[in-house]
Amino acid sequence: MMMNVGFNLGSRDIKTLNAKLGRIYSNPITSPKNTALIGSTVTLINCLDSSVLTFRLTDSSTGHDGDKDDVCIGSPFGLALLGTKPGSVVKLGLSNEEGHAVVLKVSS
Repeated sequence: MMMNVGFNLGSRDIKTLNAKLGRIYSNPITSPKNTALIGSTVTLINCLDSSVLTFRLTDSSTGHDGDKDDVCIGSPFGLALLGTKPGSVVKLGLSNEEGHAVVLKVSS
């Protein structure tokens, strides 16, 4: 599945990103267990068709190595995945359909 990652961050998105990063990195010595961070692989199940989706969270500073399953945390979808844990519900917007996915697994 290809995700269109063309976007512009608004001030509200930047505030949301900063708040999530602040919560995630509030204790830099130990990272939260089973929480999606930069470099984590997140496995989801799409509630519309029960398909299983797997993505790896990246940031823009790590560069893009051409993997179509990489999602930048600067994109709206990457921002939604950042900080999720197994059982979290994520809103999906694919084409004209909007659905939800449930996080099955987060691995480093």
